[in-house]
Amino acid sequence: MLRRLVMDIGPLRDSRPFRNVFIARTVSVVGIGMLAVALPVQVYEMTGSTVHVGGVSAAEGFALLAGFLWGGVLADRHDRRRLMLRARAAAGAGFALLALNAFLAAPSLAVLYALAAWDGLMTGVSITALLAATPSLVAPDKLVAAGALNALTVRLGSMASPALGGVVVSAFGVGWNYAAAAAGTLGTIGLLTGLPPLKPASGDEAHPNPLKAIGDGFRFVVSHRVVGSLMLLGLLFMVAGGIPVLMPAFASRSLDGGATTVGLLFAAPACGAVLASVTSGWAGSSRAPGLALLIASVTGFAALACLGLARHPALAVAVLFVYGFVQSIEEIMRYGLIQSHTPDSHLGRVNALWAAQETGGGAVGSLGAGALGRFLAPGAAIVVYGTVSAVLALALALTLTGLRTATLRPEPEPG
Repeated sequence: MLRRLVMDIGPLRDSRPFRNVFIARTVSVVGIGMLAVALPVQVYEMTGSTVHVGGVSAAEGFALLAGFLWGGVLADRHDRRRLMLRARAAAGAGFALLALNAFLAAPSLAVLYALAAWDGLMTGVSITALLAATPSLVAPDKLVAAGALNALTVRLGSMASPALGGVVVSAFGVGWNYAAAAAGTLGTIGLLTGLPPLKPASGDEAHPNPLKAIGDGFRFVVSHRVVGSLMLLGLLFMVAGGIPVLMPAFASRSLDGGATTVGLLFAAPACGAVLASVTSGWAGSSRAPGLALLIASVTGFAALACLGLARHPALAVAVLFVYGFVQSIEEIMRYGLIQSHTPDSHLGRVNALWAAQETGGGAVGSLGAGALGRFLAPGAAIVVYGTVSAVLALALALTLTGLRTATLRPEPEPG
């Protein structure tokens, strides 16, 4: 039982190329987390304006989405190894320029806007190329294990890198924070250089209009019964991504807590997700991963509905821990199914659409949560969010037979 539960580290042990990519991704996640702390701190110190803080964050966010879409087209046309190398080198150069700007006597705000957008764009291209390349680096039966390892890296990085960035900023200043991120990012180039060529199975020598290429990716997603169902389910998680907006009010009005309670509420899902990742050894041998994904989705949304009824911080933290646990299972299964059901010629664009959906989900959900919070108490708003999402997820589970019966060894689709 323990051997089935413990995370499968076979991809790291058996594939040196995947090991190199995994280390490079981990370093990149840490660098992105450090940037997420340093940029707002520097902008606020320079301007004292939350408008500019939000503006710089928005510039980076919109550029990241553009990088996903553009990177998806490039990853289906060109060698993905070369694409990762160029994107990481460009991102590292952006970090270095941020450091130089920070060390000036009068740093430029315009440069911060431009470089935040530049690093967002290059990060989007790099992530898309990496996701598209992963199925070529591991055995087909190790895709879920690779997804679990990647999910663990993101979760741990999102927990540790902001704290590390805060320590570096407090002790040495934002300039050295950028410099450390630049050194780490440029250091990954050596790891990526050792990868084999990773050309897509059928590159597009004709180089059609990129918008048409993205449209072709959309058509594939819509027409594929498994991949399309996964993207449809992802829309529900975009809605649930707005729940953190309600946490400060929920902690204050429903739990009688303060900043410490808010911090625990934000940390609980990440802790649950980490536990799910390190006990995901069973996932790769699941006979019905699509069904497991749907059950995890319904369970997660039901947990959110229960969260709104909690009136004690310990209970709320426990519920969010469960939510993070089952959400991570859903994420791991979704990764494996998307990679195994998407042909190599479309991996770049499909992963780009998935990454864009994941990234944009928080922004879309935040707008909905903020609007709902104006008319309902925070606890009631969370109950409505969770209940509606759980009902819709259950309806999808009953109607999406293609996803419910999907396996990690798919049969070719007709046509």
